[in-house]
Amino acid sequence: MSSQFVEGWTIAQTLGEGSFGEVKLLINSALNSVVAMKTVNLRLHSDVLMEVKKEAAIHSRLKHPNIVQYYGQRQTSDYYYIFLEYASGGELFDKIEPGVGMSQSDARKYFKDLINGVNYLHSNGIAHRDLKPENLLLDEQGNLKISDFGLATMFLCGGKRRKLEKNCGTRPYVAPEVLSQVPFQAEPSDIWSCAIVLITMLSGELPWEVPCDYDNDYKLWKTNDYASHSPWSRLNTMALSLVRKILIPIASKRYDIKKIQSHPWFNQSKTSGVSAWSGGDLDAIRPCFSQPAPTPMPFSTSVLPQESEIHSFSQPTQANDLLLSSQLLTSQTTSTPSNSMQKLVKRMTRFIVCKTPEEALTNLSQYLDDLGYTWKLNSSSVITITTTNQRLVFKSSIFPMNHQTLIDFRLSRGCGLEFKRHFIIIKNAMSKIIFKNTLMGSVALTTNSEP
Repeated sequence: MSSQFVEGWTIAQTLGEGSFGEVKLLINSALNSVVAMKTVNLRLHSDVLMEVKKEAAIHSRLKHPNIVQYYGQRQTSDYYYIFLEYASGGELFDKIEPGVGMSQSDARKYFKDLINGVNYLHSNGIAHRDLKPENLLLDEQGNLKISDFGLATMFLCGGKRRKLEKNCGTRPYVAPEVLSQVPFQAEPSDIWSCAIVLITMLSGELPWEVPCDYDNDYKLWKTNDYASHSPWSRLNTMALSLVRKILIPIASKRYDIKKIQSHPWFNQSKTSGVSAWSGGDLDAIRPCFSQPAPTPMPFSTSVLPQESEIHSFSQPTQANDLLLSSQLLTSQTTSTPSNSMQKLVKRMTRFIVCKTPEEALTNLSQYLDDLGYTWKLNSSSVITITTTNQRLVFKSSIFPMNHQTLIDFRLSRGCGLEFKRHFIIIKNAMSKIIFKNTLMGSVALTTNSEP
């Protein structure tokens, strides 16, 4: 169900959820504009208000093509609303096929965008401290944008530099000095995280769980006896040469951004943008079955009313694929192929089955039991799924369509790559009842029959 937020702005759908609230999509049909909005429930999480304000203060200073754009915030007695650019291309992790990665040219393009964004942050005295594929979003042209500044901090202000001490971030991506309990320089730790992102793009896997000596994979890397082991064996010589210059445990010896930008792999001339789809059976022509089909979406920025004096909050990392309600679609005065409101829907971690919603729910539940997942039925159409080690939680939503059913998956907690891996396991298990014509499925999502 769509609902009015403020005059002219409709809450179309919940996009995702975080630790302290939900992310929703706001649409202004008259202005042909969309905005991502995060809501923080201050009644339930009053202790995070100062953290939110710190993030807002940092993000409001930033304006760069590779940073998610800030629009504003609004606070009431019970809620804190944060308005940001809606990145219609989704999250970078959705482009990374587990165990495969992506093409060298696409990885280089995204890595260049990432380095440009991080260079801008550092030049403004800001460290991100949680760079990972889930926090890197894509716009409609496939340009990478850094999001989620919840852990960001200032390390340089008024010409005065300070070392960082806080142990924070996501363990596989953090630099070893972050875990050392010794003050450290800010820039090298972000640069280390960029290299881990590059490895995941090129190999489809993380090199280790945590960069410390009790992790066998990290110890192997430090012995220089790693070349025949994955993920290093998946990287070509030039890419591995760059990674070796960045992933140096001693931060002072690590490549800085200027040296990264001068490396031959970074400057290799053969580049391409994000691969485009030209029609036909998508799964028949692409090896990455779990990533979304490209769907162009015009985006025009428009500030919400009375936001000229307000600050920003970063877009949360977990974003669900957009599902527009039939009420919203049918309320539009026009229904043409160029209508941007009907182009917002894109295929992500989802598939269509040739079953009724009730049959689909029964079948999905049975497959989850067979595969050893723990699951809970939240409502007649939403299942919360937990892996056996409880490190990953994701949700599956059931949506009726014309004589078929859409099953949509979104990550709630855990590693994006691991989520993709489990999605593929479930999709393969249910392959016999999955509707194969992915083009038909994508088109169907833009019709007024969609819930």
